[in-house]
Amino acid sequence: GERLDCDVDLRHPLGSPYNFYTWGEQIADFTQDIVLKNKNEKATLVCNSIGTMSSLQSVLDEPDLFDGVFVICPNFRELHSAEIPLAKVSMPILRSVQKLLRSKGQGLFDKLAKPSIVKEILMEPYHVSDAVDDELVDVLLTPLLTPGASDIVFDTLSYSAGPLPEQQLSDPAFPTESCPVWVTYGDKDPWTPGKRVEALGKMPCVEKVVAFKNVGHCPHDEAPELVNPLLLDFLKRIESGSK
Repeated sequence: GERLDCDVDLRHPLGSPYNFYTWGEQIADFTQDIVLKNKNEKATLVCNSIGTMSSLQSVLDEPDLFDGVFVICPNFRELHSAEIPLAKVSMPILRSVQKLLRSKGQGLFDKLAKPSIVKEILMEPYHVSDAVDDELVDVLLTPLLTPGASDIVFDTLSYSAGPLPEQQLSDPAFPTESCPVWVTYGDKDPWTPGKRVEALGKMPCVEKVVAFKNVGHCPHDEAPELVNPLLLDFLKRIESGSK
């Protein structure tokens, strides 16, 4: 990624290409080359968790490609240098652990990349446990078993820099008029603080913040009957051009 203008730490501490700027460029390239059939069309982004930052960055980089963003449980990146308490003391320690994982963590990765372990890990963010089925585990685990996957995982875990949702949504370059944002979250999500999500409603580009009852970090998996109607309402709002 080449867009590096913000007021928080941006550089990946390991110099890795796996960062939100690169991912944002990939979304924009895919949208332009594959999704859009002609120059008069625009795409609507639907994102979850850390995919929020990649999607918002893509909008900031290529605002003419997108007409809206529907956010599901944004991640606030608890390991970001701006989020860690006593950062001057704790960040050097955290980065030492991150570097150690990157260089010596393959054995640990191999032990964790098992169906039973992945299923157990997923039980934390998913409030609706029935949604954690074999199909979900397979969808998430299969890519982790490909060559080089562990390097990407450790690089991502070591990414304690880059943009935060508040910074992106309040960026003066965000196309507020042409790209509205709706933000949603699960009220039982242990990873996404509800009060912080609600505060995003103060951003000029955020038209609506909606809490889904009795679901966790992935409401689209846990209760699609709640998410899909609201998503359709958002698409209708985009099509009509009226709030």
